[in-house]
Amino acid sequence: MRLTLTLSTLCLLSTTTFAAQEEQAPERAPVLERVYVAGASVSDGFGLSKDLKTTIKLADVFRAACSDERAEFVALGDARFFLDPLGAGSRIIKTVREGEASCFIGVDFLFWYAYGAKSEKRRLSNVESALKALETLECPVILGDLPDMSIALEGNYFGRPLISREMIPSKETFKAMNERLWAWASEREHAHVVPLAELLGKIQSGADIQLRTVRYQPESLKELLQADLLHLTPEGSLAVCLLVGDHLVNEYEELKEEDFIFDRARSMERLKSIAEEKRAAEIAERDARKEERKRAREERRKQKDEAGEDPGALRAAS
Repeated sequence: MRLTLTLSTLCLLSTTTFAAQEEQAPERAPVLERVYVAGASVSDGFGLSKDLKTTIKLADVFRAACSDERAEFVALGDARFFLDPLGAGSRIIKTVREGEASCFIGVDFLFWYAYGAKSEKRRLSNVESALKALETLECPVILGDLPDMSIALEGNYFGRPLISREMIPSKETFKAMNERLWAWASEREHAHVVPLAELLGKIQSGADIQLRTVRYQPESLKELLQADLLHLTPEGSLAVCLLVGDHLVNEYEELKEEDFIFDRARSMERLKSIAEEKRAAEIAERDARKEERKRAREERRKQKDEAGEDPGALRAAS
């Protein structure tokens, strides 16, 4: 009898303990509550201002492609990522962690870990370091895989390509890095990879791209890459955002197809509207600074005039 009572007591205690742990476990925030869009120059919106006439980041493009007005997209792109990939990546991850992100989207986060004038061994080591650092994030992590951007050697940025041959990994290294990335993500419930390499391969080859209801046909694909053949145009940025949106809808039951605007014309119209709002805000801020400088000049002139009328004040001012 004593043994039976002891076992029953243990079972009761175990059940109570598990229940308490379940009650204490924090619920995951909604995926789109506070999304950090982080990475290198694509995330930083390189070149988008040329067409949209204002500073636009990839986070703004995500906002245009997302119909959920409660969603927040935080821009954390770094155009100088290539100067110190390990340092830049660590700073970004620290900011995301401290910002209590609900989701991390890094379509080009791994780019400069792999690219640059370094050995193939160092490329593999850098990517491994990046994945290790990303493991500290508790939110969903969405990464783009590594595309072969050899086409950019034919690009034109002020008369020359933006990258050189020695900055591009070998085909064997591309294969090894991407296999490692996909394996890493498969081992983690909230880590996902979007096939950016496949998308950019289609862009480069002129193949059809179908993203749910959005169809990009070969004659329109030249609109997706800038003249440097490395960075995305506004249309190309939207295509990437919709690729990520499609992946999120497929992976998280809380998200519905209606949460993203899988309509090329409508999403582009929203992006232009966001750009107009930002441009108006930038103009207003610039005008306010000019007005403040004008008031400051007038105040200094007034003080100078008053000092000139009073020789004592003039000497004191001197």
